[in-house]
Amino acid sequence: MTPPPPADPPPGREKADDWTVPPVPRPGRDDLLRRMRRVDPDLAHRYRQRNGE
Repeated sequence: MTPPPPADPPPGREKADDWTVPPVPRPGRDDLLRRMRRVDPDLAHRYRQRNGE
């Protein structure tokens, strides 16, 4: 007797080896700079200069 085939992951989820990974939205660069500006405005300015923005 053979085991049943593995079930498909739910829609919107990716299969990774033997566990499922929920879809996680990655923050965009603008969102990152806005959060950095809120914490330390000078740090956001230095980050922009270092990355050529």
